[in-house]
Amino acid sequence: MIGKISKSLAKGTVLVLNTFLRADANSASCIISYQPKAPKELARFRRTK
Repeated sequence: MIGKISKSLAKGTVLVLNTFLRADANSASCIISYQPKAPKELARFRRTK
C-alpha cells in the first residue's frame, strides 16, 4: 500500500517539476533571445552618457 502511494507521489512530483522547468526554461530563453530596443527619449534619464 505505501509503495503504491510513494510511486504515485513520485510520478506526480516528477510531472510538476518537469512542467515548471519547461515553462521556466522557455520564458528565460525568450527573454534572452528577444530584447526590445529602448526608445531614444530614455537616453536623457541615464546617469552616464
